[in-house]
Amino acid sequence: MTAKRSELPQDIADCHALIERLQGEHEQLQRTIEQQQGTIEEQQATLANLTIDMQLLKRALFGSRRERFIDDPRQGYLFEPNAQEGNATASESEDSQPEDPQSEEQPTDRKTRRRSNGRKPRVFPECLPRKPEHHALSDEDIPEELRNDPQAKRFFKKTSEQLEFEPASLYVIEHYQEVIVKEDAAGETTMATAPKPPQLIDAYTGPGFWAHLTASRFADHLPYYRQEDILSRHGFRIGRGTQWRWMSALSEGVKPLVDLMRRLALLSRVLGVDETPVNMLRPGVSGSVKTYLWDTIGDGDYPYDCFYFTTNRSRAGPDAFLSNYRGYLQSDAYICYERLSAENRRIIQVSCWAHARRKFDELNHTAPNLRTHTALASFQRLYDIEDRGRALNEPERHELRQREAKPIVNEFHSWLLEQQERELPKSKLRAAIGYMTGRWESFERYLECAAIPIDNNRTEAALKYAILGRKAWLFFGNERGGETAAQLFTLTKSCNRHRIDPFAYLRDVYRRLPTLTDSQLQSLLPDRWIAEHPEHLIQERIDESQQRARRTRERRDERRRLLQRGA
Repeated sequence: MTAKRSELPQDIADCHALIERLQGEHEQLQRTIEQQQGTIEEQQATLANLTIDMQLLKRALFGSRRERFIDDPRQGYLFEPNAQEGNATASESEDSQPEDPQSEEQPTDRKTRRRSNGRKPRVFPECLPRKPEHHALSDEDIPEELRNDPQAKRFFKKTSEQLEFEPASLYVIEHYQEVIVKEDAAGETTMATAPKPPQLIDAYTGPGFWAHLTASRFADHLPYYRQEDILSRHGFRIGRGTQWRWMSALSEGVKPLVDLMRRLALLSRVLGVDETPVNMLRPGVSGSVKTYLWDTIGDGDYPYDCFYFTTNRSRAGPDAFLSNYRGYLQSDAYICYERLSAENRRIIQVSCWAHARRKFDELNHTAPNLRTHTALASFQRLYDIEDRGRALNEPERHELRQREAKPIVNEFHSWLLEQQERELPKSKLRAAIGYMTGRWESFERYLECAAIPIDNNRTEAALKYAILGRKAWLFFGNERGGETAAQLFTLTKSCNRHRIDPFAYLRDVYRRLPTLTDSQLQSLLPDRWIAEHPEHLIQERIDESQQRARRTRERRDERRRLLQRGA
């Protein structure tokens, strides 16, 4: 406010009043500036969070899904591993010797001998049927001096093999039942008819056909309408509604076997659990609602991957299917799991280190700094110990964790508490730290039992089996469709876990199940069934998995050698 000199008060009291009024206006202006500054800071924080969310969204849509921290072996310098210096020299001297690719004995078998281009010759398995095809010489192809020479020998020489394909074929089985009839003198007739074998469901198709439809839908993730088109190409069209009715009836038929697998999985010392949403159509109403598939993954003693269906994500679902569980329950931090274990002391909550690492990995992707780098390096050290302990038995793995992992866990916990005090309340880094410190007892619990994995990745990987199907068939038609999927996913995913041909397994289950008693059901459990039918083991998948694991071990061993050299 400005005023002419002649307008200023001449009286001292009036001057004091003017000064007080100007001070009040100044204070009000200062408060307005502070409010505006607070608004600006809040908007800047919101903008920063939205920028981070946008970067994470772009990464989810277009970036790599692999949560790999670092490729640079020099990352090990962060921890000054001087304790390994004594071994570094010896290790470096051993690693410095170049590997001679010819030092190992080279295979001489014809099937494994490499061609000149470095590729192995393709060898087809002996179980495939062979159909010979002869290519005869025409008169024009025979040199003139050999045409009528009696000493020239003519024969067929096998020069190559070629893989060919014939589409699957449908055929009709005509059932004939033997009948014996006798008519006595009084005109009375006695008749006996041979019984037909019992069927799991009442349908005009057989167990092999049901197994094909089930494997196509719940192992190969084909929607019913695609199977409808495929069957039409083979000569007989079956509508999608009919296919669904058969699948629904089959899920009821296999319920005793699925219930047995679920009960046995709950006997596991360590049980993994997770859930994923699936849309379900609302009868008579447009649009869909969100329902859920849950999976529970048994340990090595009870190796069954079991699925459950619920219409919502409330605690009622886990309360129902986990009510009889006693042991370690490994999951993410969903509140219903935590409350379940808090109220039932026989269920011990175990947190997933991969979920915690993911939060720091997102921060390191959007705003890398020394603190996110330090946190991720701590995770890397713990996972490196787990990698080395993977091939050990439980006592040896427990001893390794106590000797090497426990000091790192304690050190990491102290660092997290220290950083938590320094961070602002709404900081994303503080939120990531609070996720762990608020559940620290469940995070360090994996140290007390060697059977507990460091993360719940095995359960997430199993759940992706259903997610692949969700991307293909998109939704459930009704609640019965969700129950059907949960029952049949339990069978096909357990086959996938044991590398079993799902068609062969399901065909045998559908054929034998109507004739088995409750005490005989265990012979149809996937792990026991494949022990009796090893010919249906998908060995290629096992070999592929072992080769991938070997390459990963070699890459990690090389990184460790580089770290020791740098030390």
